[in-house]
Amino acid sequence: AYVQNAWDWQQAGDRKWALVAGVRAQNWSYNGQTVVSPRMRLAYHPGWRKVTTAGDTLKRDYSFWFATGLYHQPPFYRELRDFQGRLHPDVRAQESIHFILGMDRQFKMWERPFKFTTEAYYKALSHLNTYELDNVRIRYYADNNAKGYAAGIDMKLNGEFIQGVESWAAVSVMQTEED
Repeated sequence: AYVQNAWDWQQAGDRKWALVAGVRAQNWSYNGQTVVSPRMRLAYHPGWRKVTTAGDTLKRDYSFWFATGLYHQPPFYRELRDFQGRLHPDVRAQESIHFILGMDRQFKMWERPFKFTTEAYYKALSHLNTYELDNVRIRYYADNNAKGYAAGIDMKLNGEFIQGVESWAAVSVMQTEED
């Protein structure tokens, strides 16, 4: 099940706020686990303007946002099997809490539209189902015995570098650890 709603409100000038909130729920009949995952995103559009030396007013199209949510990933069949091939129906869904700060800027370059987006994130991970790699075979411990985190930043420039062809350039840095 999934439900979501969006609210927008205008302030003086071109300033706008937008809130999107929702919740997702699912029940896994194999082990009877029901998970509920709330999430929300709050965005602010400041409506900044710049006056050029020629006296023209140009809109500077920026938006900033914060998003958070609780996410669950139920195990697949292979994650339920231990090294001896026994099934463990008590394996629970892996969980993560996400925190994301982001920014967009839309602008013109070479008389064509471009968009620069950047996001910084932190994800606290729990109930991780650890595994070992044996050449190309993945062997799961099937016991939700770890916790960890992922943190990073993503930057992307999207637009028509070549006129008529939309493309992008992206740079990302991420660090993850688990105990």
